[in-house]
Amino acid sequence: MKRYSLLCVLAFIAGLYLFVSQVTIDSAEGFNPMLVDSRIGASAPDFVLKDLTGKEVSLSSLKGKNVLLNFWATWCPYCRKERNHLNMIHAEYGERGLAIISVSIDRSIETVKNYMKKNPSEFPVLSDSDGTVAALYNIAGLPTSYFIDEEGIVKKKFTGFRDWTGKGSKQYIDKFLAE
Repeated sequence: MKRYSLLCVLAFIAGLYLFVSQVTIDSAEGFNPMLVDSRIGASAPDFVLKDLTGKEVSLSSLKGKNVLLNFWATWCPYCRKERNHLNMIHAEYGERGLAIISVSIDRSIETVKNYMKKNPSEFPVLSDSDGTVAALYNIAGLPTSYFIDEEGIVKKKFTGFRDWTGKGSKQYIDKFLAE
């Protein structure tokens, strides 16, 4: 009897997983249990960080623009892999109203500067060396990206590497910009 109950529970969990993965298959990268976040639908926490030249940049200064806020680190292999994709998305969607802000959680700004010399980007790269902003956004894994609309409302969260140039990702970005 116990064995039958255990099999029923396992079958239910497997069925639920398949159902959820099929329901979300049209999202940017399919099923991802890390998409759930209490910030979705709420105002994005504002912050002020310095870019690599020392200029202060605030999230609120981008109000009125759609924002892709990306948290990353130079030591993260998936973050490094994602950089080129973000550059391509910036080139394609920047003029259509998508602003990208990249927040490095590296402790050394010099490490980030050296990395960016070899891997430049056309969008702002900010330093969160003490992790204050990452904590504000409850970053648990890297890379993590948030889509924030023109009103400053968090619309979506993606944790983990994304091929932002892939069909599903572009469909999501097109839909996000059209809203």
